[in-house]
Amino acid sequence: MSGLKPVTQRYSDALSRLRWDQFEALLAAYYRGQGYLVDHVGTGATGARFDGGIDLKLRRDDAYLLVQCKHWNANQVTHNAVHELLGLMINEGATGAILISSGEFTRAARDAAMRQGHVQLIDGVALRPMLAPLLEAATLLSTQAGASSPDSAGGWGDDPVAALSGPPSPRTPLRVRSGSVPRQSNAGWWIVAVVGTLVFVLLVRLLLGRTEWSAGPSVEPSERQSEASAPAEPIAESEPVVIEWPAEQGAPPVEAPKPQTEAELRESQRKADEAMKVIEATTPEM
Repeated sequence: MSGLKPVTQRYSDALSRLRWDQFEALLAAYYRGQGYLVDHVGTGATGARFDGGIDLKLRRDDAYLLVQCKHWNANQVTHNAVHELLGLMINEGATGAILISSGEFTRAARDAAMRQGHVQLIDGVALRPMLAPLLEAATLLSTQAGASSPDSAGGWGDDPVAALSGPPSPRTPLRVRSGSVPRQSNAGWWIVAVVGTLVFVLLVRLLLGRTEWSAGPSVEPSERQSEASAPAEPIAESEPVVIEWPAEQGAPPVEAPKPQTEAELRESQRKADEAMKVIEATTPEM
């Protein structure tokens, strides 16, 4: 680029070896981790030829910020980028803007940002400690996945930033500690297992309760043992009742049967016939 000032310090580290689209994705992951709703509209995400000067749109509460990413390591970013971002901020109705460079800004760019007061500049010196935890996590993930390390040409075998640039919830910041990888929780499976066990126990108890009810009250083992050990009481035999008639009075008088009338005979016959009918109706044939 003609007319641009070279940087005073040229970096040769993991951040400088990222591709420009990986650089955008890494910054999108960082701002998601800060609780912003991130809309990655830059060409690194859309694949379009032009991004209109805006790479990221950040929203959180009442804040609406525009972000422009400059992955420059050889030349300084000029004041033109600051003025361009100010115009975009007015057109978009944004509350602020952030201009990020992996390298350096010119003195004129710093003066323009300070004079306007609406554009924040982040250079390579401030950016590296800000993105260090994400870079370490990305390197660890790529190593575990069998990806190659960054080579001298600046390219990665696989994209290590893709694992960090997914769409996590804007209200749940991504927090990655150095040397650790977030793991998915298995609490949901434990809850399902516990609930299933409780339901099974309740069903078994309900089934056992119905069985005991249908079988009647049970006798405790202690009661059975006491009943078995208790001596059986002898059954008293009833003695026949003997009525003695005085010998001096002779034999007891025998009363002669009273003869029945015709009406009584007919009634006795009728009752006998009815009894026979009942017996025939209730007795099965052999």
